[in-house]
Amino acid sequence: MKYFGNKEIFAVAYELKESPFSECGRNEPTWGVFKMWVDNKSVCTFLMEGKIREYEWDLIFIVEWFCKNKNNIFNETQFPLPIEGNNSIEFYKSSGDFDSDDDDEFDLWFEKRQDWYFRHSWYSDNGGSFLADVIFRRVKNTIEIAWDNSDLYSEINFINPKGICYVPFELFQEVINNFIEDFMLKVSENIEGRKLIERLKETY
Repeated sequence: MKYFGNKEIFAVAYELKESPFSECGRNEPTWGVFKMWVDNKSVCTFLMEGKIREYEWDLIFIVEWFCKNKNNIFNETQFPLPIEGNNSIEFYKSSGDFDSDDDDEFDLWFEKRQDWYFRHSWYSDNGGSFLADVIFRRVKNTIEIAWDNSDLYSEINFINPKGICYVPFELFQEVINNFIEDFMLKVSENIEGRKLIERLKETY
């Protein structure tokens, strides 16, 4: 497994594996295991049927989401709606209480709310997997990483269901960029993966 960063602060790791669908004739060269640590807490690890499991899925969803949205995470410093809050989770939850008799005002509010969420949480692109809902937000010279997955799925329980940490911006940027570039390089070694990576590079 390839590691990037420092687990005690912020780190990710991944390992490509043979897809469980290969026996059905489907070749998915981007299938693998993904881990993320924040403040030495494994965010994506969960319990299922009494066993500890790591996140395993087609990792193209995570990588593609970061390619499309990393610049939003790096540069956007304000929540787009006039809401009081101390962190991303509070901003997002509080903004869901808005109501208005003006349909246009109501629609615009929730469009802004949803667009921000799609740009800052990879859960919006989970591909139907048991991916933790994590929000990434720039706060001065840090990246706020916030999650609350206490009741996200009925089938599993995350070993670290809640947390809010602030990671140095330079470390976060380095880890994410190195992860994306290494993933692209590794997948490109596979003939079937080259076309996927060429398409991915258009968003990077």
